[in-house]
Amino acid sequence: MSDAERLHDPDLFKQAVASANREGRPLYLIALATKPCYIKLASLVLALRRTRVPFIAVDAGQHYEFALTNAKEELSYGHLVGAHLGIRGGLVERTADLARKLQWLAGELREAGLRQPPIPVVSGDTSTAAFFPSFWYLLTGYRSVHVEAGLRSAGPEADWEWRGIEHLLMQRRAGWRRFRDDPFPEGVDTTLASVTSDLLLAPVRRNADNLLREGYDAGKLHLVGSLSADAVDLALGQPEVEDDFRSALARGKWLRVDIHRRENTTPLRLQALVDGLAAYSDQGGKVVLILTNALRSALEQHGMWGLLRDAERQHGVLVQELWPSYLSVVHFLRSPNCLAVYTDSGGLQEEANVLGVPCITCRFSTDRPETVLDGESNILLPPASVELVARGLGEILSSPPARVWPGLAGRGLYGERAGERIAELLGTYTPAAPARGAEFIFEGGFG
Repeated sequence: MSDAERLHDPDLFKQAVASANREGRPLYLIALATKPCYIKLASLVLALRRTRVPFIAVDAGQHYEFALTNAKEELSYGHLVGAHLGIRGGLVERTADLARKLQWLAGELREAGLRQPPIPVVSGDTSTAAFFPSFWYLLTGYRSVHVEAGLRSAGPEADWEWRGIEHLLMQRRAGWRRFRDDPFPEGVDTTLASVTSDLLLAPVRRNADNLLREGYDAGKLHLVGSLSADAVDLALGQPEVEDDFRSALARGKWLRVDIHRRENTTPLRLQALVDGLAAYSDQGGKVVLILTNALRSALEQHGMWGLLRDAERQHGVLVQELWPSYLSVVHFLRSPNCLAVYTDSGGLQEEANVLGVPCITCRFSTDRPETVLDGESNILLPPASVELVARGLGEILSSPPARVWPGLAGRGLYGERAGERIAELLGTYTPAAPARGAEFIFEGGFG
């Protein structure tokens, strides 16, 4: 065992195995892969703890910087992590590393005497969500539980030429189509995650309908709401965090911009985005651009740091490092200093809906179409051109909010207490019998 792969808390690990064996219930392996996982899975981990459903929180470790992992401490469950995989590498390299680390984890569970089914619980659309269930199925024969199942990108049939705000708002009345595999690779990841999963937990009806169209068994689908709503409630229940990031935004109303999708970090789209933000700032708009790791890497790769520095020094765009505190983000979003968010993050689209904050999505499609079509708290504004970004932001944000986002006042889209509902389902779930011929056998009372 190396420092990269270790039992984060050996006593917690052994207690979880003993609990599963004693109660004759599955042992759930809660996969914490990326920053959104640390945030969204908090309420589920805490609910499992309260209801005494056997589980081990498994930290993949592929995100290891403080700013990316701090949420598990802020949301009060970091002490419940039982294993750490230490995944490293690029997109393909870390997938290969995951396979080896899961083989190690299966061996540790067998060595600890587990006799009940070990069932992974994966969330969303990360590469870990895609391949943890596949590798685990090959290793043990057991299928997984997929939380946030059924996310599929869709977008309007549009030419995205700037023709005024009325033309932009027509996207809600346009015909929408599926954008297969968008965003990349998340669109592929979320599809693969369900293939070797047995229990599929969908946030909203559109997600469940996607899965039914793809041929999944309706008896394995459950509508549970979104864990993002739970995370927002957890954050709002804690005191605000004072930091320099928020202090710099204490005056005025700011457009917060978060960009990290690969599709938006190509040179042409990145230039349209940054120059469009600079032009909007010239019009008097206050812009704070968060320097995500993906944005930083793209600027370095394409030699475009000068573009960003020009937007900052010549046009007044405020550039900030990634905020380390999730609590700061949530409290800022609901503060009078937040005008709106411009983002390509699916989680932020959900959080904005829950908080009643105007959202503008920097994409040609969205894997949360319900926020545009049902909740009406979101509008698409892709980086198709400098003109579209600059004039679109200018007219959208100077219009009455009810004209652009008529659904801001409602909160019913993502529900409440999703973690509790999922914990209740897991407490009574009987896994399917394992496939024969798996490398690791866990003898128990199932199948």
